[in-house]
Amino acid sequence: MRPMPKAKAKAKAKAKTKTTAKPKAGPAHRFERAAYDLPVLDLAEAIALAAALLRTKPAKAPAVVVEEATRLAKALARAKAVGHGGEHADAKAYDVAMDRAWATFVRRIEDWTDLPIAQCPAAIEAAKVHRIVGDLSILKLNYLAEFAQIGARLDSLRREGMLDDAKRFAGDAFLDEVMRCHAAYGTALGVFDAPEKKTSAADRGEARVALVEAIAEYTHHVTALARAGRPESWPAVETALAPIAALRTKRTDELRAPPPPKVPPAHPPV
Repeated sequence: MRPMPKAKAKAKAKAKTKTTAKPKAGPAHRFERAAYDLPVLDLAEAIALAAALLRTKPAKAPAVVVEEATRLAKALARAKAVGHGGEHADAKAYDVAMDRAWATFVRRIEDWTDLPIAQCPAAIEAAKVHRIVGDLSILKLNYLAEFAQIGARLDSLRREGMLDDAKRFAGDAFLDEVMRCHAAYGTALGVFDAPEKKTSAADRGEARVALVEAIAEYTHHVTALARAGRPESWPAVETALAPIAALRTKRTDELRAPPPPKVPPAHPPV
């Protein structure tokens, strides 16, 4: 058998090397860490996110992740303490209670305005009260704005001497419920100090910074568990950091949502 020419042998060897060479790790073989970059968080959001991350902590985690989770839990406990027992983390519950109480209060007053004035002259006074409180679009505002707008309308009733009228038209129990919910809402949002426990804005600010830093450090060590080129290591990390992904998705959806139509306010803005 004649020996293979050198040029042909080199070409064949080169082709074999190309065939057997391992594919380079491209973007499809890397874990996307940018998906877990933290957005800007206020104290309430940081408390809620930290609690969610601790609930989804990897079951089998290395010592460094366990250590960071412990640090995160301590920062969370401190934030809850200055955040009035963690009520910030569940502001949604207070918002729902406030919405329900205010909407019921307003609609009971509105019922009086539907009565014929000839048979019920008080409908005139009810209409005056309703002009101050009747704009239910404020219930679609963010927490702090809604709290402020409801407070402004209650203040207007006091200034105009109509608070007793509002109580008469809505009923004592319904105005009392509005007042109770508004006070609890303010405490949950950090506007009011919780009973027997006063914390300053500086305390809450320091607790927020410490908690956000703990979240970031914990996230860094968890994402390090996802190894490039080893997709089987990714699902555990994705599950552990799902609360961050959910928060980022929510923020993106809020930014893309069309702005609500502008409605002329029935009451001067605060």
